[in-house]
Amino acid sequence: MSTEIPLSKLNRALLNADTTLKAIEGFQGAAFGLADGVICILGMIIGAAVATWDLKIIFVAAITGGLADALGNSIGFYLSELSERGAQINTVERGGNSSIHSIREVIMSGVFSFMATVFVLALLLIPFTLLDIAVALITAAVEGIIVLFVLGIYVGKLSSESLVRTAMKYALLGIVGAIFSYLVGDLLRIWLLSI
Repeated sequence: MSTEIPLSKLNRALLNADTTLKAIEGFQGAAFGLADGVICILGMIIGAAVATWDLKIIFVAAITGGLADALGNSIGFYLSELSERGAQINTVERGGNSSIHSIREVIMSGVFSFMATVFVLALLLIPFTLLDIAVALITAAVEGIIVLFVLGIYVGKLSSESLVRTAMKYALLGIVGAIFSYLVGDLLRIWLLSI
């Protein structure tokens, strides 16, 4: 005689989570951290460089802004995934079908987002430790665009979209962010010179 304990639909949904979905969920945190990190941190670096051409100010802006961005990404992604988990639980409790993020997935998404943003911060600052500011600025911009392009290829593969089109879209967003930051930095340079 079997003594199997009947599982509620909610418990079955929690136990039978799809491992592919788990991998994608973990990647989403890292992808968010990479994309946001490149656009925000590269923007801070470009803006500070164009406005001041002072290496100390570039490092202060990038490190303080980059770490704040990493923490913000981490907390924001954690709260978003936690909210999504609540909605998934509600769907299952109402009799619908849904996979449910585990608490571990929710936490790891926030951690991956933080780590990816800090990785971008380090990657974009390395040229400034080795090169002249102008060359380092171009190098950091190229690095950022390459990261976005590669990320776009991977996202295109996951979503079964055109790899090249998705990669170009990601790279173009980075380029638009870099141009915008350059223009803001230039306006700030003009303002700083006038005071």
